[in-house]
Amino acid sequence: MLTTRMAPALLGALMVLAALTLLIVAAGKPLGESFQIILQGATGYPRTDAFGPVDAWDTVLHDMTLLLLTGLSVAIALQAGLFNIGAAGQLLVGALAAAWAGTLPGVPERLHLPFALLIGAAAGALWAFVPVWLKVRRGAHEVISTIMFNYIALYLTHWLVTEYLKDPAGDAPQTAVIAEAAKLPLLSQEFLSANWGLGIAVLSVLGLWLTLYRTVWGYETRATGANRDAAEAAGAPIARRMTEAMLLSGALAGLAGAIEVCGTQYRFFEGFPGEYGFDGIAVALLAGNHPALMPVSAWLMSALRSGAYHLHAETGAPKEIAVVVQAVLILYVAAVYLRRRRMEG
Repeated sequence: MLTTRMAPALLGALMVLAALTLLIVAAGKPLGESFQIILQGATGYPRTDAFGPVDAWDTVLHDMTLLLLTGLSVAIALQAGLFNIGAAGQLLVGALAAAWAGTLPGVPERLHLPFALLIGAAAGALWAFVPVWLKVRRGAHEVISTIMFNYIALYLTHWLVTEYLKDPAGDAPQTAVIAEAAKLPLLSQEFLSANWGLGIAVLSVLGLWLTLYRTVWGYETRATGANRDAAEAAGAPIARRMTEAMLLSGALAGLAGAIEVCGTQYRFFEGFPGEYGFDGIAVALLAGNHPALMPVSAWLMSALRSGAYHLHAETGAPKEIAVVVQAVLILYVAAVYLRRRRMEG
């Protein structure tokens, strides 16, 4: 099964390169120099005095951590036949909950970090519960409800951080800095943002792969996503599996927000980067919803983001190039999926 997913993934990578080439030409930038700058933003090479491998990998590994978790979030829901568009909102809610937990007094130092991460994951799962309940009990489409919940999460977190959870020491709409015991250590003293949340994300990849492909729960979940009627006829509890998969999806997105708070930002603030939830859709689709391919997909999208922003900083090219390339990639993957479904049925 893994090998059958490799060809579409590789072709998708070629589509990314083709779209990137056209966009650079359309922006009026020299092609060779632009690709060199993108490569430098993604890897740090060729090295310069102002920008080197440490700068590039700090950004790439930081983004890869969040995209791994949000990609897994989207993938597990899709495996159960649900399209969770709400990872962005679940990430925001998880981040705010982790920031609140990270500032609580009286928590034992050894437990403060896992407590904050667990609270963030639980908040993300809770935020995913209502959409899946509406899907299972009332037949409401999860795409519509999760999109709506993204906006609710955006404005609810804004209201809470402005009115109730704002740092009393300042006027900015942000929480107080979390306790030292609730902070994730950085991967290296040379890094500014890449932290050991990457290890948590990699363990999540391994755990989800084993769960999906080596357990009865995973088989029933995948069967539910492949053919709900057949799975129900075979005795699989499809409503329960859909609910559990969606709650796990929300927990992974909430964990991503908690890791961003505990490992990089150390507080929640208005304008918190929730776009990683949307970018996780591209990561999951590029990997064919398979956890084993998720690290490669997440690295590719992270490198693309870092390279595009570096190109913008160096040449003034539109930084939205990365967003457009992601959109092309999603359209390609959707076309592959529809073609496969047509051939199968």
